Amino acid sequence: MSYETITYENFPSGLAKITLNRPDKMNAVSKQMTAELSEVLKQARDEEELKCLVITGSGDRAFCTGGDLQDLHGDLNAGEAFQVLYPMKEVLYQLASFPVPTVAVLNGQARGGGCEIATACDFRFAIQNASFGFVQGELGITPGWGGGALLYEKIRPEFAFQWLVEAEMYSSERVAEMGWAHRLIEREELENLEQLLSGFLDKSIEQMKVWKRQYDKKLSMIALSPVMDEEVRACAKLWESEEHKEAVNRFMNRRS
Repeated sequence: MSYETITYENFPSGLAKITLNRPDKMNAVSKQMTAELSEVLKQARDEEELKCLVITGSGDRAFCTGGDLQDLHGDLNAGEAFQVLYPMKEVLYQLASFPVPTVAVLNGQARGGGCEIATACDFRFAIQNASFGFVQGELGITPGWGGGALLYEKIRPEFAFQWLVEAEMYSSERVAEMGWAHRLIEREELENLEQLLSGFLDKSIEQMKVWKRQYDKKLSMIALSPVMDEEVRACAKLWESEEHKEAVNRFMNRRS
C-alpha cells in the first residue's frame, strides 16, 4: 500500500519504520496524515514477524511540529474542533497499545502534537542539541490528542504538570533528566536504525509481546482511553476561547 504523507518500511530483522514525510511542513500532521497513520498502524499490527516499531520524521529539522494549521485553524467551534482532533487521539491510542514495543526516534525538534505522538510511544530516542515542548499552553489550549494524559503516565507527574503549565521548549539534556527521553543519540546513528535498536531486535517476537503486555497492564491502557477522550473534549472547548484565536492569529501573522 502506498501513502502520500508517510512512508512505511519493513526490515527482515523484525523492525518496521513509519516516517512522517512532510519535511517542507516540518512534518506537521494534516487530516490526510492522520488517516494514513491510522491505516499504517493497522497494517503494521498484522505483521507476524514484527519485534519493534519505530516512528520518526523526514529531514533534519523536525520530528513533528504538531497539527497543520490549514486543518486546525482558529475558526473552528468546539464541536468542529472535536471532530478534527479526535481521529488523532485514536491514532495515539493505537500507537500506545501497539502489541510490540514502539520507539520514537526524534530526528529533530518536536512541538505540541509532535511531543504527544512521541509520548504515545514506549521509548524515545532523541537527537542531541534539539528541543522539545508541550507548547499548547502558549496557544490558549491544552494537548488535544490525549498526549497530556499519557505524559502523566510516562514521567513523574509533577514533571509532567510543570512542563504542560510552562509550555516551554526543553533541551535534549533536560528531557533526558526528566526520563522522557530514554537515550540521547548522535545524528549519524539515525543512518542505521537496526544497529541502534539491536538490543530490541536480538530478542524473540514472543519475548517482545510478553513484555509489552506487561507494560500495558501496568499503564492500565483500557482505562486510559476515556481519560484521553476527556482531554480531547477539554481542548475542543478551549478552541473557541479568545486566547486561542488571538494566539493563532499572532502565529499566522508572524509566518506571513
